[in-house]
Amino acid sequence: MKRYRDNDDEGIVLADSYLEQHTDEFKVGIEHILKVDPSLKGIIEHSLFTMFAKTNVVEGSMKLYFDKLCSSIIAQQISGIAAKNIRGRIVDMFGNDGKFPSYQRLHKTFKDPVEKQALKDCGLSQRKLSYIESLVEYFFKEESSIEELFKNGDDEHIIEELVTHIKGIGPWSAKMFLITALRRMDIFAPEDLGIARGCSKYLEERPDILVKLQSKRTRIRKSKIKHKSFKWKIHDEDIIDLCGDLFMPYRTLFMFILWRMSDTNMDVVIKNEKDFVSR
Repeated sequence: MKRYRDNDDEGIVLADSYLEQHTDEFKVGIEHILKVDPSLKGIIEHSLFTMFAKTNVVEGSMKLYFDKLCSSIIAQQISGIAAKNIRGRIVDMFGNDGKFPSYQRLHKTFKDPVEKQALKDCGLSQRKLSYIESLVEYFFKEESSIEELFKNGDDEHIIEELVTHIKGIGPWSAKMFLITALRRMDIFAPEDLGIARGCSKYLEERPDILVKLQSKRTRIRKSKIKHKSFKWKIHDEDIIDLCGDLFMPYRTLFMFILWRMSDTNMDVVIKNEKDFVSR
């Protein structure tokens, strides 16, 4: 058994059999999480974190980065099943052995009115078609600078570049890309509904932490999230951000924990985690 300790030197134990299924970076990060808040042990060890499993380590490439961003655009405002079906039809259209077409190939498609219409007929709206064209043009024309950006750019710079150059990619989508494609470990999205809901539960169960966060406020930022249920409190965005800051530089891991806390049905949560990885 591997032993973690909090600030009071109280042992926090996670089984080696659980830890060894995950990447080394995850193991270091989860040690940090447990030092900050040992009470998170139960929800952490409930099940494998698919995103950080050793079996899910994929070498980064421009093809992977393009696929992730394109999948994000396709999935906007539709169900996961619908997005999967559209993606499948696009793959079939190009007959590429089950692989999504490259941005080089799609660049040719957008130059051919017939092929462009066939791509749209796979189930894309006119708006999403234009978003994908914007993504294709960006990757095709700026390939070397994008590769350098993703390799050496800091998180905020990458988010700014993606939002600026790709239609349909906003701050939330850019952050999710940093997690799923670049595997950045210190990403936090207070604007995410699941994070807001999970943070609400987290702070409800830890009122002393909420008091401390409120004392640190410098500028109130109201949440833009709206919901009809009064079963959980929407905290202001700056409070959620401050809560995430407690777990720097592993806020990405804390986000996954908050997603788990956001739903009482853990089977649904774990399925969502697996679907998130495949985006």
